[in-house]
Amino acid sequence: MKKLIILLAFSLSAGTCVAQNDFAHAAMDSLQKILYTQKTARDSLFTLQKMVDFTPIRQDETSGFPDHVGMLLRLNKQLKLIDPAPYLLIQQGNVYWAKRQYAQSLKSLQGAVTLFDKQHKAIFPLLINIRILYNYLNTQEDRLEYYQQKLEYYQVNGPYQNTAPCYHGIAGYYLFRGAYNQAINNYMKGGEIFRKFNPHFYANILYVIGNTYNQWGNYDKALYYCRQSLPLAQKLKDTSGINYCYFIFSEISNSTGKYNDALGQINESIRFMSKTMSQRVVAIITLKAGIYLKLNQPDLALPLLNRAQKLTDSAGYKTVSSVGYTEIDYDYYEYYMAKGNTAQAEKSLLIASQKATDEKGVPIQLKYLRELGYFYQKQNQPQKSERYFEDYFNVYDALEKGRHEFKVAEYEIDQNDRLQREHIDQLKQEKATQNVLLWSSLVVFLMISASLIFIYRQLQVNKKTLRSLRETQRQLIQSEKMASLGELTAGIAHEIQNPLNFVNNFSEVNTELVEEMEQGIDKGNLAEIKAIALDIKENSKKISMHGKRADAIVKGMLQHSQVGTGTKEPTNINGLADECMRLAYHGLRAKDKTFNAELVSHLDETLPLVNVIPPDIVRVMLNLFNNAFYAVNQKQKLAGADYKPEVSLTTSTEKGQVVITVKDNGSGIPEAIKEKIMQPFFTTKPTGEGTGLGLSLTYDMVVKGHGGSIHVSSAEGEGSEFIIRLPTS
Repeated sequence: MKKLIILLAFSLSAGTCVAQNDFAHAAMDSLQKILYTQKTARDSLFTLQKMVDFTPIRQDETSGFPDHVGMLLRLNKQLKLIDPAPYLLIQQGNVYWAKRQYAQSLKSLQGAVTLFDKQHKAIFPLLINIRILYNYLNTQEDRLEYYQQKLEYYQVNGPYQNTAPCYHGIAGYYLFRGAYNQAINNYMKGGEIFRKFNPHFYANILYVIGNTYNQWGNYDKALYYCRQSLPLAQKLKDTSGINYCYFIFSEISNSTGKYNDALGQINESIRFMSKTMSQRVVAIITLKAGIYLKLNQPDLALPLLNRAQKLTDSAGYKTVSSVGYTEIDYDYYEYYMAKGNTAQAEKSLLIASQKATDEKGVPIQLKYLRELGYFYQKQNQPQKSERYFEDYFNVYDALEKGRHEFKVAEYEIDQNDRLQREHIDQLKQEKATQNVLLWSSLVVFLMISASLIFIYRQLQVNKKTLRSLRETQRQLIQSEKMASLGELTAGIAHEIQNPLNFVNNFSEVNTELVEEMEQGIDKGNLAEIKAIALDIKENSKKISMHGKRADAIVKGMLQHSQVGTGTKEPTNINGLADECMRLAYHGLRAKDKTFNAELVSHLDETLPLVNVIPPDIVRVMLNLFNNAFYAVNQKQKLAGADYKPEVSLTTSTEKGQVVITVKDNGSGIPEAIKEKIMQPFFTTKPTGEGTGLGLSLTYDMVVKGHGGSIHVSSAEGEGSEFIIRLPTS
């Protein structure tokens, strides 16, 4: 293990120098120093993990970094202390990126993000790098959708650090669309978050805002933000930030005709430039070449352009990128025009225009189309000149048309932001509520599972569903449905005990009769043997009858315990409702031995079979009978000896519908709350005795599940009556 740590340290020291000009070099150097001092493989592993988390992408300016991901995975293969899955996807994404297979790289890195989100991990460096792949793929609409979705997710679930790169990614979309106001607005939101926890990224955001103002043509604002960024970068020894600030200063001076100032500033930028080749290095070289062209020194510009072109060809850099516009072909055009080589100048300008079109760089596309119009005008080729001027106006009109959706008042933007914040707050509140409901339902589940093994097995399905859909109320409702089984158990036990007692008694009698028969056979008393045989036969019939009764109860119990398939079947409503009434009654008696009530049935024997979902109707009837027996039991505790609890069941047909009436002479329902009793979570029972979902489920199953209706009539102090109407077909 010591040899492995020494090898890791050697590998890291080989790559230290290449990180000197990256804005993250200070933090990386600090982590490397810590790594050298680690005495255990475990500590080395976690330090390597921090290094990978901080610089997950080894491309462009970080391409010379040591392969921290590979080192991490190799060490973890021995120690097995962290989940390797997201880091394997990062490694895969880097391989695809190096091969310029950007779509596959994006898929791998987004997969890593998904796995890290499950760990609630801060991964802002990874998120901010993913935006570059969208630039390479020219899929800006996909970029916007992805970062908006991730932003909302992190605003609700955290960690908040991950929201900053999402704002950055959204801002980049608006920048490509030319909506500079919205771009800067989102850059500032991201910057404010970075300011709270990462000064390196905050300094970076400031000069990015400056560059955006520069592209917008607001040079004063651009200078303001770059001048804020520069001292921060200098304090942090962030050579990349210093380099980029001077690069923007030079661009502004070049755009405003201060070419000597621009040359001095670009030289200062080069002094802090990374020695690793990157798109930014090419942009700096190209800008210096352009400044020489403005100073009428084309011979000094040509070697720089050739160098920039060679680097671009070898690395596949774009004209339009996250660092701005790298206008190598246009500078070649200006060089050849300065040399009087119009044929080569024309070729370079056409190449520049085609690249700008292909890469959707609309601002420079307009610039090149207009220049082509003037070029052919000077060359006395009016048809070509008119064509390119026409193309220029078509692109301009399309740009303006596309910008219409972004032309909104600042007040409206603020209103949209406020609505978005309210939406996020609502999602957070819903999540908190769902968590409370979730934990409450789990407690109920554990209590039931501890007492009833059968119910526990049934609830396993709900437990898995509950865990996979933690943020939905559907699982709590399903749990409430299954919880009704607990109330049935005592009633079922009472019902099944009677037939089992008969079976046991008649079996014992038959055993005695068989012994008597054997004695009669020994004596040869045929008459006695026949009489005993008839008794055994009658007893066997009774055993069979009561056994079938027990079997019917068990089958009914199993049918109720199953999750409904949603399939309707012809059902005997009389038998089903009557069985539910007795089960509910005996269930309450099992809890309270002192409780007694009169059960009254008025069943229409001509009632046809009704197409219903039996398990659902069982739950409906049990809910109503449980409530009825609960009501009369509560009234019995308060009323005098003259009070006789009574619950009745009545069935009938009326206008092509089956009518089921459950009536009690309990306490009744106060008029003030009668309209609320069907609402989810509303209950009149004391805390711990009801969830408030029973009647809500009953309403849903009757009205929504079967197309029926449910009506309540009640008089406070006298009782309640629930009337259900179901279509017969």
